[in-house]
Amino acid sequence: RRRAWIIGAQSVMVLVLLAGALLARAYNDVFLLALIGFCSNAAVTFQDVGIDSLAVDIMPEDERAKAGGIMGGAQLVGIALTTAAGGYLLDRFGITFTLMVASVVPALVMLYGIVIREREGERRLPWTAGKAHPRNLDLQVAAWWPLLRRTVIEVLKPLSLLFVIPLLLYAIPSGGFESFHPVLFQQTAGWEQTEYTNFTSSIGLASGIFAMLLGGAIVDRVGSQRALTGALVAGLVLSVAMGFAKPLWSNSLVLAGYVIGMQFVAMFYFVSQITMAMRMCVPAIAATQFTIYMALGNLGRPIGASLAGVTAGAGSPQLFYWTVALLWAIGTVIVLKVTFPRQSPAAEHAVAEKLPQGDGPHPIED
Repeated sequence: RRRAWIIGAQSVMVLVLLAGALLARAYNDVFLLALIGFCSNAAVTFQDVGIDSLAVDIMPEDERAKAGGIMGGAQLVGIALTTAAGGYLLDRFGITFTLMVASVVPALVMLYGIVIREREGERRLPWTAGKAHPRNLDLQVAAWWPLLRRTVIEVLKPLSLLFVIPLLLYAIPSGGFESFHPVLFQQTAGWEQTEYTNFTSSIGLASGIFAMLLGGAIVDRVGSQRALTGALVAGLVLSVAMGFAKPLWSNSLVLAGYVIGMQFVAMFYFVSQITMAMRMCVPAIAATQFTIYMALGNLGRPIGASLAGVTAGAGSPQLFYWTVALLWAIGTVIVLKVTFPRQSPAAEHAVAEKLPQGDGPHPIED
């Protein structure tokens, strides 16, 4: 059900990157570069939706925190490695060779998606033997209007709307850091641009590896909602302290310590919210519902960049950190006061189907 979209998206990525390598001589054509970027990112979007909804659909309840750690950690590791490798290859070999090497990665993922079936008995490719699994047929929403209507109903439920607030708050610091921290590190602490990018890439790589190895297990042990609460509290404390530490911003240890702390806070935040978002999703509309949640989470990034502009950009940089702390305090109150689902609707249905029925009339099914 989802693998066809994943394989197709990976194929488009490979073709776009190879086309970019062939057209590399026209690298000064801004429209062409924008077109390549749009096509590749459109494919990434479909791949992301397919993989996320597949995880929501097939992931057992007791593996979701661990899976969230792997998903979040792999994303951080991928960004860090691509930043480092891409910069090195561009500098040493040029854009044509870089794009050709880059096309190998989605090609390998495409082959992996072909080999691994979504459920037993399915076709690996449209022309190979197999048939659709009954559960996929049962969950399939065949018409657009019921799909959209059900999605709107689920997303607009009060519990869902309260969950959206912590989702939005997650990426606000990151958006602000991306626009303000390069200036802060270079002008206040005297860092070179390459020093700053190497530092952030290294921290991203370290936090990603930690997330894959231990992050998911810790969230699973503590509980996703408790882990999210801890991340929110730690982040707001760090941000309040960073605002009051303005006289010490010329000290590289202060700046680096804050960035490292917030990187690991964000890692736990991300793993926790992925697990909670999976539990909020209804299996029949998992792709659409989960995509909306993740898109709302990413919406915090431009909000954070705008916040940095009206605070740090207006001459009050400490106000940026205090505003982040205030917003995360609001998120802390919500997560402390509201009880979000501890298991997904899919798990509840599975349990209900296995319960033995006693004597008497059969239950009425809605």
